[in-house]
Amino acid sequence: MLFFLTPLRPLAFLRAFSCFLALVLLSACGSVPVSSLWKLRQLQLETLDPAALRAAVVHSPGLQLQGNALELTVSVSRTLRKPGGAIATERLEEKLPLQELRSTADRSVLAEYETSRTHVQVWRIDPAALPRLQALRERAMGWKGTDDGSRQLGLGLELSGCQQGGSGSRVVTTLLRFTDTGEYIPLVRNLDLAETMPAHELAKRFPACTMR
Repeated sequence: MLFFLTPLRPLAFLRAFSCFLALVLLSACGSVPVSSLWKLRQLQLETLDPAALRAAVVHSPGLQLQGNALELTVSVSRTLRKPGGAIATERLEEKLPLQELRSTADRSVLAEYETSRTHVQVWRIDPAALPRLQALRERAMGWKGTDDGSRQLGLGLELSGCQQGGSGSRVVTTLLRFTDTGEYIPLVRNLDLAETMPAHELAKRFPACTMR
């Protein structure tokens, strides 16, 4: 699972740092490319269009990712100070099924990432699940004015599949797009999945592909 955490102000991203870490499966952390930092800081929670959100993964052709079996975890949390000084965290979360987009049009904007040594896969949130994300956003926006405004947004994508031949490159680049006309923002480049989990877990998540 790749998990992207970004602290938020009530209306916008606050810090120029993002961390990929495992809540269940992974344990690696990396910073967003410098070129992506300013773009991420311009994002605003209230203008995020759930229907336009796209997730893309660039990987070697030998690494096959499960298509429609993936879920995107979206969470928003805030820290509350209770009477007496105690600190509590309130968290909203939805696990949203994804649909893989296979058309040339959906992948053409990522043509620069498609080479003889790489393959690009793109997903959107299942349209049937969009009302759940919209409801989460509205609840989070309802927090405005009820606390100090500190927020944290989380986006998590769990990767699994198989490896042709059982070995080879498991290096991935992950990107997100937040608007229909916007660009894909790289969140991590050339991350070796072997560095994010123990070998036995990697073999479980990406076994050798079975012959058909």
